[in-house]
Amino acid sequence: MDILPSNKEEQEKDILWFFDLALLLKAVNGALEILGAVLILLVPPAFILKIVEFTTSGEIAQDPGDVITNIIRSAAQTFTVHTHYLLALYLVLHGAIKVVLVMGIFAGKRIAYPLFMGALALFGMYEAYRGFVLGDLFLQALAVFDFSVLILTSYEYRRRYPSLPS
Repeated sequence: MDILPSNKEEQEKDILWFFDLALLLKAVNGALEILGAVLILLVPPAFILKIVEFTTSGEIAQDPGDVITNIIRSAAQTFTVHTHYLLALYLVLHGAIKVVLVMGIFAGKRIAYPLFMGALALFGMYEAYRGFVLGDLFLQALAVFDFSVLILTSYEYRRRYPSLPS
């Protein structure tokens, strides 16, 4: 059984399908990031801290040295004190850039391709850096996904605009 398409036209169709799927996933991810930013801004940081303290107080009473509970409490404290607005700003900008550029590609705007590739390269490099520094496999996987979408975008850009320099 041959799992590869039999001709170049079928291969092109499959690549375009994967490209469209990857763009759709990026757009959905961007929209969720924007929604997350709005939610972060709507929920007061003190409320988040109170919820975390309430939900972890029983565990802390039983085992004050519980590593996971202390990490959760520390993260909530750090979030509420230092990064609340910065996180919201990051999420809304990151999400908006992805959504706008994906919409531009779906609308056939030539300029959206190189801008999207540049954004993917920057996002991917940052995710790879943070992923390896923190040992975070999720960030490393996101970097691989972004670089894969970058390759697909480059391929599609060259296919759509063959006479233009890439």
